[in-house]
Amino acid sequence: MTYSFRIEIQVDSDWNQNLIKNKSGNFFQSSDYLTSNSKNFFPVFIYVLDELGNIVGQLGISVIMTTVLYSSSLFQTVLKLITNLTRRGIWLYGPILHSDVKEERLEILQQIMTAINVICKKYDLVFIEGYTSPYKKLIDGELELFTRNNFVVYDHITFIADMTKPLDEIWNNISKKTRGDINRAKRRNIVVKELQSYDELKKYLILHSTWSKTKGLELTDPFQDIEKIWNNYKNGVEKFFLAYKDNELISALRLTCFNSIVYTHFVLSSYSESTSLGGTLLTWSAIEWAKNSGIKLYDFSGGPKQNNEQNKNSLVFYKKKWGGDEYLHYNLNKASKKYHYAIYKLLFSLVRY
Repeated sequence: MTYSFRIEIQVDSDWNQNLIKNKSGNFFQSSDYLTSNSKNFFPVFIYVLDELGNIVGQLGISVIMTTVLYSSSLFQTVLKLITNLTRRGIWLYGPILHSDVKEERLEILQQIMTAINVICKKYDLVFIEGYTSPYKKLIDGELELFTRNNFVVYDHITFIADMTKPLDEIWNNISKKTRGDINRAKRRNIVVKELQSYDELKKYLILHSTWSKTKGLELTDPFQDIEKIWNNYKNGVEKFFLAYKDNELISALRLTCFNSIVYTHFVLSSYSESTSLGGTLLTWSAIEWAKNSGIKLYDFSGGPKQNNEQNKNSLVFYKKKWGGDEYLHYNLNKASKKYHYAIYKLLFSLVRY
């Protein structure tokens, strides 16, 4: 079989329709996630086609031209002066390969590697990085193909709950302390509701900005993608849960829903009441909603794979408490311009500091 690739910056409904034919097709590879009106980044879509023109492979990449979502005003100014150092590409939970035959998968993946090289050159990218999907294990030879194409590989893990199990079993898999926190939150009259209005979405984004400041970060524009998010909400691919105490919004949780898979983003909190337990109750409420909505997989997300000592106080440790099974996937990183990339990493470390 002979394969070819096509690169597009705009796609129609066939992109998503082909994704949902694959069990590992997910929100982060959908046009709903990748499309943006921002001047700072735009999507690039890779199609791999067989001899008959059938789509046999897909990878959506965000090309980021200038800035980062979180930083300080000073750093934003600096970045605008050195845009040639910040131009990069990133993908999440891909590529999606529409074949279970080893030889075909490797040939399709090599077409994607070639297309990535074209994209790096065309858009003058300093580096490109991606995260493989945890929903399907890589077969023998796929990881080696990435390394042969000069990608550096890092182990990542995520925690995924099988939502076809009875709700009682899902509840019992949660750590005893977390179950206690959920019950305490209910006793403290924390009220959870689903976001339903545009005004509530604004409040969510304001809370996001407030939460960022507690981390020493600054959102460049809290309302940058509000129309896109609102449309995703109306289309059912994004969902929000809000926690209130005495009519005050104290916590919020954002979910993405695509192809019977839910992915949960980080919990936001105002920290106005440090023991509110709002985030814990939100997560359980979201799990109940997912179970009642026929969701098959609930992805709690994760992070870099670490030893047990490193995990104790990490976000990964928090995710593990929800009882999902641990799935290995990979962070892949390739520097197109090694000198520029070294400077970029230094600047990024300043942002994190």
